[in-house]
Amino acid sequence: MEKYEFETLTVRMICDSAKISVGTFYHYFHEKNDLISGILGDIDEYILENIEGKLKSEDELENLKEFGMVAIKKVTNNGYGLSVVINSIPLPSTPEDREKEVERVFLSEPLKIIKRGQEKGQIVDEISAEKITEMFIIAFRGVVVDWARRSGSYNLEETYEQHIKYFVRAIRK
Repeated sequence: MEKYEFETLTVRMICDSAKISVGTFYHYFHEKNDLISGILGDIDEYILENIEGKLKSEDELENLKEFGMVAIKKVTNNGYGLSVVINSIPLPSTPEDREKEVERVFLSEPLKIIKRGQEKGQIVDEISAEKITEMFIIAFRGVVVDWARRSGSYNLEETYEQHIKYFVRAIRK
C-alpha cells in the first residue's frame, strides 16, 4: 500500500503483501474499500479509548489540542506509509457520504468540543462550529500529509503542537 495508490491496488496485491489468501481477505472484507473502513474504524476506536478521561479541562481549546494530540499519536504509531495510503483515498463528495463521514469520532468529537467552547464563550461564534471543525480537520490532515510525504522525517507531535498553537490562537474569543 506504500508503493501504489489505493485505486490501483488489487485484492491479490494486498493479499500477497500480507501473505494471506484471497479467501481469508474475503472472509473479513467484502471489497477492498472495506479494508479502509476497517482502518478508519480502528483509528476512531483508538481515539475514543484514549480520550476517555483526558478531555477534562474547562478550557475547550485545551481539550481540542489534546484531542488532536491523541489522533497524532495514533498516526505516528501507524507510521507514515499508512498515512500516505489513507490520504490517497478520495474523500466523500456527495452530501450523503459527507454526512456519514461526520459521524466518525474523528470529526464528531472535535465538533462537540468546539460547540462547548462556543457555548462557554471561549471560541469565536461568528464562524459556525461545523466550519471551525472543518478547518481543524483540514489543518490536521495537512500536517499529517506533509509528514507522510516527507517519509516521516520529522517529529510529527512537535510539528502538530506548533501548528495547533496558532490555530487555537485564531479561533480564541
